[in-house]
Amino acid sequence: MKYLLYLTLVLIVSSCNTGSQEASQRLYKILGHRGSGANAISNFQENTLASVSNAFEMVDGAEVDIQCSKDGTIWLFHDDNLPENSKHILCVPMSSDEELVNLATLDTTFTLTKLEEVFILMKKMKNKPYLSLDVKGHFPNGCFENINAPWDYFDMLSNSLIKLLKKYRLRRYVMVETNYDYFLDLMIANYPKVNCFYLGYDNFNHCMEMVMNKKYHGISFNFRANDFCKEDIVAAHKEGIKVMLWTANDCVAIDSLLLWNPDFIQTGNLECGNEVIKRFSENSNP
Repeated sequence: MKYLLYLTLVLIVSSCNTGSQEASQRLYKILGHRGSGANAISNFQENTLASVSNAFEMVDGAEVDIQCSKDGTIWLFHDDNLPENSKHILCVPMSSDEELVNLATLDTTFTLTKLEEVFILMKKMKNKPYLSLDVKGHFPNGCFENINAPWDYFDMLSNSLIKLLKKYRLRRYVMVETNYDYFLDLMIANYPKVNCFYLGYDNFNHCMEMVMNKKYHGISFNFRANDFCKEDIVAAHKEGIKVMLWTANDCVAIDSLLLWNPDFIQTGNLECGNEVIKRFSENSNP
């Protein structure tokens, strides 16, 4: 009888301690969108080393957009078109590394950063930040014969990315997100250690089905989509699926999304993101 009473007390104390530990741990991560925010709202040029470095200092990590040159080098860049230039260089995938470097040299307002530069920075950091790579594949400007990038482009991009991930051993902190399931399938088949997120603009249920069928790790989703709600995240978590939400650019939006318990929140307002992190730290360490 005494043994049963003792065992019951142990279980109760253990349960209480577990709950206390969970309450003191911040389960969500804040990521800077395009580094420290898009050009329209940031003092930093988006998708540059300076912008990403600032995000690493202020929040838990960054989301960046990636494209691949003809030489197989991965560059940080969002748009389908490069800035207007006398070299008639239309887009990153049609350009050589030399052409891209020359373009950035001629235009002092334009900066291009290699993904490897970000990996080198991450490797030097004691407290590793998170990095989500948004793989761009939509080019309606004539960059490719069709609007969407061909498979051989994604083949080259995935090979280059896997080489970098193996070289710098950062796969625990790097996520890949895109709505091009062909690319995610390549990553799962050739380097299953990296977390793959299916990107969705709407219809969260469809995203859930895709992730479950393809055995991806998570969903990167537009939180403003119609009919999207907290219960969708609960359902995803029950299936072991992580959820990343984008893009919350004000403090009210971030605070509201925290009530939904996502795993990651992308924001272009790093001041608000930093304030959320500080507030949690102060509350958990009174």
